[in-house]
Amino acid sequence: MDCPQCGYDRVPAGARFCPECGGAISTPSGPAAHVAVTQDVGAVAGGRVVGVDLDQVAGDVTVESTVNQIEATMVQGDYVDRDVITNNILVLGDPHVLGAILQRLEVLQGLEGQSVQSLGAHPVPEHVSAQIAEVMAAQREVAARGVPATPQAAYKLGRLAAYRRDYEAALDYFRQATQADPEYAAAFKAIAWLQQGRAMGDIKARDTDAAVGKLAEARTAIQRTDPLDPEALALRGYIAKTMAQVAEARGQDEEGRRHYHEAKRYFRHVVGLEPSNAAAHNGLGNIEHALGNLDGAIVAYNRAIELAPGYTAAHHDLALVFEAKMEAAPAHADGWCRKALQAWQTVYGLAPDDPIFSADDVLVIGQRISWFKQRCG
Repeated sequence: MDCPQCGYDRVPAGARFCPECGGAISTPSGPAAHVAVTQDVGAVAGGRVVGVDLDQVAGDVTVESTVNQIEATMVQGDYVDRDVITNNILVLGDPHVLGAILQRLEVLQGLEGQSVQSLGAHPVPEHVSAQIAEVMAAQREVAARGVPATPQAAYKLGRLAAYRRDYEAALDYFRQATQADPEYAAAFKAIAWLQQGRAMGDIKARDTDAAVGKLAEARTAIQRTDPLDPEALALRGYIAKTMAQVAEARGQDEEGRRHYHEAKRYFRHVVGLEPSNAAAHNGLGNIEHALGNLDGAIVAYNRAIELAPGYTAAHHDLALVFEAKMEAAPAHADGWCRKALQAWQTVYGLAPDDPIFSADDVLVIGQRISWFKQRCG
């Protein structure tokens, strides 16, 4: 659709204003909530508002038209420029506009209702990633102009950043949400999850000091959640387990065992509250493995996989315990070798779509499969 005022030829169907010049396109056929605006929003250069200093722009701008413009453009495989989003939010002067945009983005990508841990499981289309980046940039601009994000919008921004695997930005947004609302349990839970996962990366890189710092924030954050929330309790268990791994890496075996038993109590509590919680069963498997109970670990991992067949980490951890059984029971090493090979092959098929596993991790898994094929053959 073309703009009758400036001739811009990319106006989304049904839009009530031109994203280029801001002029009115059409009049709604029925009553609709809208804001009739004549407000200082900045200087106009080349048909675009570029600052909040001079001149005026007039017309009908609504939350619905702004959101619909983004949706229509994304459906076409493109994205709306940050300046357009910034100008529309400033015209409306309503911090809830951003929340409406973010809500529509989540719905479009099928993210509504998904846990933070499941975000980032699949590659994000380039134009979707670009649109999220443009909205993030617009949010920073309007915040600088005096329209701050609501706690709910900051949380949604964190979710979308996690969806595109921009975990540093996600963490910053979740922190913003908790600063604005000190009772925002979901945002605290997201911080705990991110920092525990990043601490695991530090352990792999043998940077235990960095891991300790992240785990401290994770532990503080998780204490601000519902003590009867099974997901949050499972996270407490994983944080304790990771603290045990840090202690082991530092040669503090007694402290490590203390943290392992703390984690075990959390995981058992979760299983008691929610027997179908696969993450808690997997956590129990981790603890049994760490404490030397390999058979107990196998039972726990298999239960986690039974509950969630696509649970990559459970298949990965099961493969590791099968390897341990090869050493612990050499008389049956060939049988455990075949089980390990099968488990690693399953992991190899699942890992590329799991944000926990990097491209380097997938490469290492492939190398293990090659070794086991030779060993088991």
